[in-house]
Amino acid sequence: MKVSDLSQQLAALAHNLKGDYSFSPENVYQEGVPENREIIGSVVDNCLLKGSRIANPEAFVELHRRSQAGESCLVLAEHYSNLDFPGFYRLVEKEPSLGKDVASSLLPIRGMKLSETTPVTAAFTRSYDNIVIYPSRSLDSISDPNELAEVRKISVPINHSAMREMITRKHQGRIITVFPAGTRYRPWAPGSRKGVREIHSYVKTFDNVMFVAVNGNILPPHESDDMSKDEIVKDLLMFTCSDIVSGRKFRKQAEASAPEGVDPKQHVVDEVMNALAKLHDEMEVLRQKELG
Repeated sequence: MKVSDLSQQLAALAHNLKGDYSFSPENVYQEGVPENREIIGSVVDNCLLKGSRIANPEAFVELHRRSQAGESCLVLAEHYSNLDFPGFYRLVEKEPSLGKDVASSLLPIRGMKLSETTPVTAAFTRSYDNIVIYPSRSLDSISDPNELAEVRKISVPINHSAMREMITRKHQGRIITVFPAGTRYRPWAPGSRKGVREIHSYVKTFDNVMFVAVNGNILPPHESDDMSKDEIVKDLLMFTCSDIVSGRKFRKQAEASAPEGVDPKQHVVDEVMNALAKLHDEMEVLRQKELG
């Protein structure tokens, strides 16, 4: 993302951020800034080609109804860029059958890295309500056992607190939103498409699960993996909602279908990623036709 292209917006975003953004077990739930969401929404609007939309919004209407009735609801979405969630939020806001109330019920789970990498990503992510976790991918990259032990002293209390916060919020009308890959998909890094094992725990503890495919990308990752070099582009952006499934039923069926010798929990996660990929591939055919 070229900071020069967004200098005025970023200055306004930074000015409006007044919260405590430290990372501790006492601060895993972080409230966003409504004014900033409008600024970011205008940035997203300028990137969306005609036809950008939420597909199958009827499923989302029903998911929101269930969440307001006290049922736990989970959105599992593909992840291609750091503007996936802002784009999703904006299009939910603009969809007549959904709107601002539904958008504001979304509560993403995000890793600490997004608030530590660059001022740009920090300004964007801190503008939305979220629950912060210490991502497992960060732990997996540590090979030194002593260093890992020290990091776990920080990560374990934060993640335990985040799970407690999520359990509370999911029964208070918030739709928990998770990117099961835990990172943006980059074609040059095949492992970035693999779902993280913890998603099994999410699936089994939610009444309702909806998969969301992401087709189109208005902030494609730079091949250097340096987020500060990502640049905003215009694209036809589509978020496709699946029909709602029972989390417990999906988990049981996936575990039962695990091949011999395969970890059943990881197989559940793999089935989540397969469901997302299937939905994505189906919608990409339509999107390409619309692009002409």
